[in-house]
Amino acid sequence: MDSREGEEIAARGELHERLRRMLDLHAAGVISTNAPPDRLVHGVRKLVRGQRFVDPEFALAALDAGANPLTPREVPVLRLTADGTPTREIADRLCLSASTVRNHLSAITRKTGGRNRIDAIRIAVESGWV
Repeated sequence: MDSREGEEIAARGELHERLRRMLDLHAAGVISTNAPPDRLVHGVRKLVRGQRFVDPEFALAALDAGANPLTPREVPVLRLTADGTPTREIADRLCLSASTVRNHLSAITRKTGGRNRIDAIRIAVESGWV
C-alpha cells in the first residue's frame, strides 16, 4: 500500500466517525465541503423547511469506511501505546490497572484483526480509528 492509499483509508474512517458524531448530536444537516452548489442549495432549502438533510455522497463515503470497532476507552489506550508509552504509565494516566490495559490491548488486537499490537496500531491508524 502506498502513502496515498493509506491517506484515503484514513480519510474514509474519519468521514464515518464525523458522520456518526453529527448524527449522534442530532445535527439538522450534513454536507460534504466538496458538494456541488446545487446540492448545497437543496440542503439549505430542506433545512429552512424544518427537514433534515444528509448529503447522500457524504453518507455513502462514510458508510463505505466501516464503523470503528474500538470502544471509547480503547482508543486512548491504543493512542498512548502507539506513542510508545509503557503499559504501567498508560494505566496510571488513565486510572486503570496494568492488567486492564493489557486486556484492552488484547481486545484491540482481536477487533482490528492484527497479528500483534504493532499490527493493530497500523490497522487502526490506516482505518482512521485513532
